[in-house]
Amino acid sequence: MQGSKTKSSSAEAKSNSKPDKEKKGGGGGTPPTPKDSKPRKPAVPKASAAGHGTPRAADKSPGSGSADRKAPTPKATASRLATPPEKGKPTKRPQEQQAQLAEIREELVKAKEQLLENEKEKCRVLAELERAKKVSDEANAKLQDALDVQRRAIEAQEADKLPAGESEQASIHDQQEADDAVLRSTVEHLEKARYELANAIDAKNEALSQVDDAVRASQAKAQEVEHLIAEVTRLKGLVDSKVDDNRKKTAERIQNLEEQNFALKLELQKKKAAEEKAVRLERMIDELESDVDDARNFGSKSKQLADEWQKKAQLLEVRLEEADQSNILKGESLNSAMEELDSTSSLLRDRESEVAALRDKVRFSEDELTKLKNDIGVSGQRADAAEKEAADLWTEVEGLRLKLHTVEEEKMEALNSDKSTSLEIETLNEQKNQLADKLEANKDELEKTKKAMEGLASALQEMSAESREAQEKYLLKQDEIERAQAQVEELSLSLKNTKENYELLLDEANYENVCLTKTVERLKAEAKSAHDEWHSKELSFVNSIKNSEEEIVAIRVQMDRTLEVVKEKENENTELQEKLQQLESQLIEANRIRKEASAETIRWKENILDQENELQNIKQENDDLQAKELAASEKVKELSLQLANVKDSMINGNTKEGDNEKEGTEGDDEPVVVVAKMWENGKFADYDSSKEKGNDGDSQVDLESNKGDAGLDSNGLHSTKESRGMASTKQPQHHKKKPLLKRFGGLLKKKSEN
Repeated sequence: MQGSKTKSSSAEAKSNSKPDKEKKGGGGGTPPTPKDSKPRKPAVPKASAAGHGTPRAADKSPGSGSADRKAPTPKATASRLATPPEKGKPTKRPQEQQAQLAEIREELVKAKEQLLENEKEKCRVLAELERAKKVSDEANAKLQDALDVQRRAIEAQEADKLPAGESEQASIHDQQEADDAVLRSTVEHLEKARYELANAIDAKNEALSQVDDAVRASQAKAQEVEHLIAEVTRLKGLVDSKVDDNRKKTAERIQNLEEQNFALKLELQKKKAAEEKAVRLERMIDELESDVDDARNFGSKSKQLADEWQKKAQLLEVRLEEADQSNILKGESLNSAMEELDSTSSLLRDRESEVAALRDKVRFSEDELTKLKNDIGVSGQRADAAEKEAADLWTEVEGLRLKLHTVEEEKMEALNSDKSTSLEIETLNEQKNQLADKLEANKDELEKTKKAMEGLASALQEMSAESREAQEKYLLKQDEIERAQAQVEELSLSLKNTKENYELLLDEANYENVCLTKTVERLKAEAKSAHDEWHSKELSFVNSIKNSEEEIVAIRVQMDRTLEVVKEKENENTELQEKLQQLESQLIEANRIRKEASAETIRWKENILDQENELQNIKQENDDLQAKELAASEKVKELSLQLANVKDSMINGNTKEGDNEKEGTEGDDEPVVVVAKMWENGKFADYDSSKEKGNDGDSQVDLESNKGDAGLDSNGLHSTKESRGMASTKQPQHHKKKPLLKRFGGLLKKKSEN
């Protein structure tokens, strides 16, 4: 009895220690481990599971490796972004780039919305997990309460069975040990289930941490994408500003170059005008030189004309001398009339010819005077030739005056000769009168002489008429000569004036010539300086063109560089798009994990509901067992009463002697012993059946635990199978009394048959 009490007390201590440990494990999060049972799997706390994770959790979580692979660190992304690609894609238009940026922004907004939804879903999943944990804790508390109730029932049964005897205590002790073994197995299964639940929670925490890492990585990538978009916009602004600045600079340089070109063109026009002026001045100088040459030629011609006039004057003087000689000869030839008449007629003819010649000379002189006037008018434009011509004309005028004097002298001589001829005619008339008498005899001769005289008279009349006409003409010539003298005086005055004017013109021309030479020299110097400046400006313009071309080349190089930068940014955009696609895939995977977690939570809820149903079934079974035990105890009491009644009847109906009494006493004791033996046999049978069923339950629990492990490896679900294992462990208690009742019924049948 003491041993049974000690065993029962140790069992009670063990059972009391178990709920306390379970409560501590439920409160602290670490599953309890019994002293006798070895821990199969170490319990991992939540902090360690969330921070580091066990190898098994890492093995069981399928998305951990992929999440670690797919969620790169920000440093790696920054280093990846910091290294731009060497070769870029072809350049796109700014409209396409803006459309791509708008699409990227929309995708970022969608990704942010998805991240917010994922965070909400994560919070909801965490809340559901907490609820499931609370439900599991409540289920564990209910299980502990059920175990306490069962333990109390067993203790009550043990307390009720203590007076039955040591055999019953031994059987009860054995049954308690079996129950302890069953409880240990159930506790182990519960610990295993709790450990698996902790592993599942750790796996879920790891998955949630991976989701958080993915969300953080996606947020970091979104921030990087926004930063890159800002950098792209900033670079685009810088490129646009640089392009605008370069365009403005090029436009300003082009304007400056155009202004310089316009100024150079103006200077060229000025230089061309100066060159044209210089050419004109050179032409004017050449014309003046040609005019000077013409004046010199005209001077030489005038000298030649003066020489010719001198020669003509000499010829006239020779003729005058010949005329004088002829007059002398006429005076000497007055000896004979005929010879004298002939000589006079010849002289008259000669005089007429001379008068005609003089007329021709006067006309020629007039023509020459007109020519001289024209020459004077022409020579009025030329100073040097005019002076020479004036001197020549002055000499000619003096020669003409001398000629006029000679002509007047010849006129006087002619008048004297006419007078002498008239005197001679008178003398001849006298001689004729004298000879008339002498020649009356010779009438024929007289008639001839008369005829000759008449002819001479007619000739004389003609000569007188001609002489009158010559006198008139001479008077007219004299008037004309006077007029010519007046004109010559006027011409001399005009020549003086023209000479003075020509001197002034010559001075002005010399001054202008000097000025022109100076201006020509100055223009030559200016032309030379302008040519040098033009050459230098051409060189500077060429250098500026070269510099502008170099700047244009530099601008093109900068544009190429900016295009390369834009290409790199486009490549980075493509990389960002790829990263966004990766983020989308990670988000899809996170959604899949979330869906799996939601499915797992739903399964957990179902498992918890199943566990609650099983607990309710267990309670009902316990109530049924208690009711059946009460019914069995009542039946046992009834059977004992019936046996007592049978015993009384058998005692009353027994007529045998002492042996029969002994047999009767033995018979009286026999039902009680039989009932006790039957009870013991029932207990042992129940114990054996409970052991067998316990072994079957253990095997079933092992199978179900293996299945639970497989389910955890596949989907993380194990609570339902564990609850079923727990229900299978409780089934021997449910069917414990059935073989006892069957055996007791069989004994009653045998007894009735006997």
